Amino acid sequence: MFVRALGAALVVGLGLASVGVGAASADSGAVRLAIAVPIVVPATSDEFLDARTLGQYTSSQGILTRQLDAVTGRTVALGVDPRIIASIRLLGSTAPASAVSWLERLEALPNETFALAYSDADLTLQTQAGTSPVLAPESFAFAIDPTRFAGASTASPAPTAAPTDSPPLPTSDEITAWNYTLEGIAWPRDDTVVSSDLPALATSGYTTTIMSSANVSRDSSDSPMATVGGTRVLVSDAAASAALRTAASAALPADAASALAQLSSALASAGSTVFATLDRSAPASGYRLGEILDALTADPSVELIPLSSALASTPSDGTAVDEPQDADRLSRVGQMISGERAEREFATVATDPAAITSERRLELLTLLSAEWSDDLAEWPEAADAFTTASIELRNAVHLVTGSNFLLVADNDQYLPITVNNALEQPVVVYVTVRSQSGLLVIDRPIVQLPIEAGTQGKVNVPVHSLSNGVVEVDVSLSSSAGVAIGAPVTSSVNVQAGWETPIVVAIAILVVLVFGAGIVRTILRRRKGVPRD
Repeated sequence: MFVRALGAALVVGLGLASVGVGAASADSGAVRLAIAVPIVVPATSDEFLDARTLGQYTSSQGILTRQLDAVTGRTVALGVDPRIIASIRLLGSTAPASAVSWLERLEALPNETFALAYSDADLTLQTQAGTSPVLAPESFAFAIDPTRFAGASTASPAPTAAPTDSPPLPTSDEITAWNYTLEGIAWPRDDTVVSSDLPALATSGYTTTIMSSANVSRDSSDSPMATVGGTRVLVSDAAASAALRTAASAALPADAASALAQLSSALASAGSTVFATLDRSAPASGYRLGEILDALTADPSVELIPLSSALASTPSDGTAVDEPQDADRLSRVGQMISGERAEREFATVATDPAAITSERRLELLTLLSAEWSDDLAEWPEAADAFTTASIELRNAVHLVTGSNFLLVADNDQYLPITVNNALEQPVVVYVTVRSQSGLLVIDRPIVQLPIEAGTQGKVNVPVHSLSNGVVEVDVSLSSSAGVAIGAPVTSSVNVQAGWETPIVVAIAILVVLVFGAGIVRTILRRRKGVPRD
């Protein structure tokens, strides 16, 4: 009863109907207002939402439920975080009933929808850190648990099709598949775009970029569309958006009414078609958006229009007013992205590289979420932890250093090389041994070594020595793609040449023969020199 009374109060006593857009609006007709609402969740470092969290968010008073309550039956466009959809679908039969119902409810809404980046990743944080195109999920195969889909239903087979013993598992594409009504819309955070971001976003497949009016200089504000450097830009009115956000999150009716008055003023000074956006952060407390939208709907001076109508309006020329991201934030993101790139090279050592890179990509996207933007305490720690984990991952396969080698003559000569694999999957490394001296010859300089998950592998590299002495040998690892794995190791080899023994014996025999021949010759001469009686 309170909500209904409050809604009526907002419309009749406190809302735009009482304040109005003014006489100018009465002469020129209602202001056409398009609104975009993000469907997002609070920031987290996990690549997926677990069942417990989803159960809370989709409960009767949960964040996601309140978001849908606010937009149901209202003319607003929804920017949906695909991570929410993926998290529910990956749980399969273990997903909370409330989460499944929430997803069905979202699908049934008539609202226009478009996809946010996965985890609502901050787009210009990536482009300004040097990434183009922006990052996207690689695969969800590593997270698909067959036990969660044992009872899944399948489509009825064709009459000629053979029956299957078990239902097929969902594919990675099916995990995030959604029937979005609007495509190619990039939504960076407010006031974080510089001119160079626009071509990078276009390279990423986006055809329209949402920018705040404080981030764009336009020849005309009559249309929310602008052409900036050859890129289509949908300009959100900064004043109208700020007032709308304040009204939607107001704790008291009086605060909501004051914000609506500010919105009225902003619309009065804007063009005939205006675009406004809600805050990217998930609401932590009150959420009056539904009531505010009802107030706008009831006001004759405002016409809520679909986002597609705003997109179809005639664009004006404009230029970007550069608003770069925070330098410290960019530095950390640059380290994370560089680490992830190095991981992708390192992963070529694994028999299934995607099992490593796919999960780490999602972890990175989650840490790039726009919802982290106001967190000045936990995000730096989480970002640094990601970079540290990246270094540890790339050191998971390495040479096991030990004592120096001793090669004894007349034995089979080889160098025993041990490699440790701390990964949870098999790897194949190529062991390369190089002698720093000609005294030791490496018969097989490169040897392939498969190693099972979580074990050590050992290979004997055949060599032969040409002389006695101490020789330094360099040992290194690489993947099948030629990527260096781990740090190289230099060891000393004490060699005793196997060829010296037979040669010494031969020389000794020769010496014996020479001396023997001399003795025999001397004896014979002496015998010849003895006179007869």
